[in-house]
Amino acid sequence: MKFLIAFGFFVLQPALWIGVIRVYMIHTNRLKKERAIFNSAIYDDFYEGRHFVRMGLIFGVLASIILGGFLSISLEWLIIYEGLMAVGLLLLPWWLLPITIAGAASIITLVLPNISQLHPIVNWFKQIGINQTSVAPINILIVFVAITLATAVYVNVNGGRFDSPTLVRNQRNNKTAVYKFNEISIFPFLLFIPGNWIHTSFPFMPLFQINNHSYALLLVPILIGMKFTVKRSIPRELFKALSKSLYVIVAVGVGFSVIGYFVPKIILPAIIILLLGYYLALAMAKHNDSKQNFEYSEVMDGVRVIGIQPETPAAKMDLKVGDVIFEVNGIKITNEDEFYRALSTNSTYCRFKVRDRNDQLKITESAIFKNSPHEIGVKTYTEFSN
Repeated sequence: MKFLIAFGFFVLQPALWIGVIRVYMIHTNRLKKERAIFNSAIYDDFYEGRHFVRMGLIFGVLASIILGGFLSISLEWLIIYEGLMAVGLLLLPWWLLPITIAGAASIITLVLPNISQLHPIVNWFKQIGINQTSVAPINILIVFVAITLATAVYVNVNGGRFDSPTLVRNQRNNKTAVYKFNEISIFPFLLFIPGNWIHTSFPFMPLFQINNHSYALLLVPILIGMKFTVKRSIPRELFKALSKSLYVIVAVGVGFSVIGYFVPKIILPAIIILLLGYYLALAMAKHNDSKQNFEYSEVMDGVRVIGIQPETPAAKMDLKVGDVIFEVNGIKITNEDEFYRALSTNSTYCRFKVRDRNDQLKITESAIFKNSPHEIGVKTYTEFSN
């Protein structure tokens, strides 16, 4: 029964359902964009929702088993974090969101008692029955490091796996593609919340007694994910590199946690340093992306591949996003019309000569859908005119 109540607390959180709605909107906006550009979606499946559920369950189970058995977090942190998450999901669709929320909640919780200007807020909490309850600050640091680790794993597993382009104009007014990774998940983190306010306000909520202190067991919704635009790099490689940088930050955070257990004064500076390190990792990823000597722009001597539809002939060929197809079935091509005319010369088979992003040449071939050259699955700039 206690775990059912903890689960009920999780599913009744407004932030969770705002996140669910947000994921659905991300999916529908992507489909709308792809269909507007290409007349058909590159990825019809709801992979954003699949990642939301699958990663949420995996992280929820692992985090709760590994850390949830001994971590407690203050009710103040919980209120601040869930409030920031709900507001952020509604109003701040930006790339710093998940780690920023965790860091801001942690910093506010640690600093709040020491800021005299915020005493009226603390007193207001007391008036509604939320008293200051002592929680070891090291727990806040550990939770922040755990959220950063979950974000790093999420980016490593999902970042750049689905190359859905957004088409823009570059400085030379040429059409060019950029690739946005925009995914989130919310996982249930089993935590102990000290104090009896929850039991007083909700008598059905069970309490645990540990060392003569009362704790409520709750599944707390934790937000992870990222919004990041890749302009020049190979998306999958960029997110792999970014996740490695985040792993380094997590390793530093583990070191801070060990030291903080013995020297609590370093916990607040450690969270600030880790948060700044996260921003630095993102800034370096953007900088490295901008320095790549490459653009996913249209070309004059062939057609640029900017999307590959799964389960099509193109998906079975050795094609990559960014490749330029300049010869089809032995016929030189310079634009999309010539590309499809050359495909039509053979109703069941195609052979491409391709130049990759490093100007290396390759030949790839595959059977195609009989008499359906337009269903080969290669997405180009044909439909984009803005």
